[in-house]
Amino acid sequence: MIDGMRKFAKSKWAAALLLIPLAVSLAMFLPDTFKQNGLSGGVLSRIGGREVKVTDVERDTQRLIDEVRTSENRNITAADAAREGRVQGIIQDIEIRNTLLAYADKTGVQASEASLKPYLERNKLLVDEFGKLSRDALLYQAQQRKQSPREFEQFIRDFLTQDYIREAAGAALEVPTILSQPWINYLGESRTFSLAQVNASTAPAPAEPTEADLQKWYDAHKATFLQPERRRISVLTYTPDDFLDQVKMTDEEVRTEYQKRIKDYSTPETRVVVEFQSENRKLVQDFVDLTQQGIPVAEALAKAPGLTRKETTVRPADLTDNDYRDFIFAMESGKVHNTPVRLKDDEPWRAIMVQAITPGVATPYEQIAEKVRRDVSWNQAVDLFEKSSEPFRDAAGGQPLEDIAKQFGIPVISLAPIDGQARTVLGDQAQIMLKNEDAMRQLFTLAAGDMTNVFEGDNVRSMFRLDEVIAPYTLAFVDVKDRVKLTYMTEKVVEARSKAANDMVTAVQAGMMFDKAAAVSKLTLLPPLTVVRAGNPPIDPAVVSAAFALKPGEIAVVRGRDNNPWVARVDKVEAAKPEVVAIMKAQLGDQVSQSLLQDLNEVFVRGLRAEVDYRRDDAAVQKYLEDLVGDSTPK
Repeated sequence: MIDGMRKFAKSKWAAALLLIPLAVSLAMFLPDTFKQNGLSGGVLSRIGGREVKVTDVERDTQRLIDEVRTSENRNITAADAAREGRVQGIIQDIEIRNTLLAYADKTGVQASEASLKPYLERNKLLVDEFGKLSRDALLYQAQQRKQSPREFEQFIRDFLTQDYIREAAGAALEVPTILSQPWINYLGESRTFSLAQVNASTAPAPAEPTEADLQKWYDAHKATFLQPERRRISVLTYTPDDFLDQVKMTDEEVRTEYQKRIKDYSTPETRVVVEFQSENRKLVQDFVDLTQQGIPVAEALAKAPGLTRKETTVRPADLTDNDYRDFIFAMESGKVHNTPVRLKDDEPWRAIMVQAITPGVATPYEQIAEKVRRDVSWNQAVDLFEKSSEPFRDAAGGQPLEDIAKQFGIPVISLAPIDGQARTVLGDQAQIMLKNEDAMRQLFTLAAGDMTNVFEGDNVRSMFRLDEVIAPYTLAFVDVKDRVKLTYMTEKVVEARSKAANDMVTAVQAGMMFDKAAAVSKLTLLPPLTVVRAGNPPIDPAVVSAAFALKPGEIAVVRGRDNNPWVARVDKVEAAKPEVVAIMKAQLGDQVSQSLLQDLNEVFVRGLRAEVDYRRDDAAVQKYLEDLVGDSTPK
């Protein structure tokens, strides 16, 4: 968590402009308030003088839901989060935080008020353009968190206190060689193989099967063609798009909006950016100060010599740093930015000015008139969509789906029958059902003719009806004859190739040379291959993995991912070489260290709970979780 904050803090180029994004960054990187004063709701556990309340869990769960929507591009409910074990993890995290703080309370460890300011300035959080703590930024952030300034300061102090306790526990941690060396020895081991691969000439194509052959194969493999229970579903779903035609705008009004938003319909503009650079921050600051006093750039340069001038022509796509790109393309032309900028610690300081702006080329209105109309009507359409929620829910309280559809001018969509994974008999997945997992679960508990609740998504509202339950059945031979033939022929080819590979193994075991046996069995001989167990092999990884299971000198048939047989023999086994050991030790050391820190944290927290008064109401926790899941269970 601290690492995440420090990574964010490295964006040093425009501290004054970062105060607004900082509100988002703190919400992402800092946990919610550790103080529980004034909160209502049931208590799930008490640790020392601190409590874990339902309201704490609900707040963190909502944050999790927002994060999942952004990072995983899917909508989940609190009930989903509980079913996936995420809410349980939230409760555990809050208890760990409170355990650390309860122990700190008992031992008198507490981040002091004096430590707060240096910490924030060191990590470039809540600071002004000069890197000093900004009272305005602190007040704004406290307001965003619905805390008083004093409560917000205490919140950060509690956060620092946790960090002190954790760092003290892990300060002396080193990775013992005994933990990493066995893995290095195992993964760094190399083997040299003799390999032979089947090819098209290894075995002749099988004879064309008769109808009786295929019927016999089908009868022996009927379970392969068993179809699960499927359900035929009708869907009523709508979005703000369905209200666009209700937003009345004249062509002239739309054209006027097009002119106001002309940049949105234009190619990217081009900017000429001038940087005045120096390794000496003071030289750059002196130049900036002169320009801020209204002195022309040329005159300011004369009074503050020693700067290097660099001119670049850029488009948005040329700048990979998102923050820097937004910064450059938000600047006014002809003005020097009011503070020195440095993108990275090893780069020079620079004063930045946009010297010229070349606008992009606008797409003619006639070509995109409908898109513009949609864009300018969207917000009003969203308002109409939101206002329709209550009438729609009222209509959904008992009317047939078709009547509701007619009332709101929305078509009823009939889906092909789907199984529990939303797949049709052809294997296609109904995307609308993948986006409505709660509805899927509910539909597979209903009887034919029943309708679901109304489900709300991101600018989408839906309800569903179960039209028919289709019992499991087995696809008839006539319907799968082509599939049967393809699978039958594939099996026969693999059988013939497997016989050739096994014959080669038998010949080598009887004393025939490996290369001669490959030629007799019509397998392709490959050059000797030496690979490291942890390496990326140049052939099918499944073959290499199976070959590593053989003993030195052993020869056997191994299979690739396509189930085709290979012949492999282990010719040589060598211990990990020093250069491989060095690379793997560095990589595994980090992994083992992280694992140890996790184990240490668990043991450490258990030890702290023996030192503080830890009481957990398991019954209350279980009931809370059951009630949470029950919120989405059909009554």
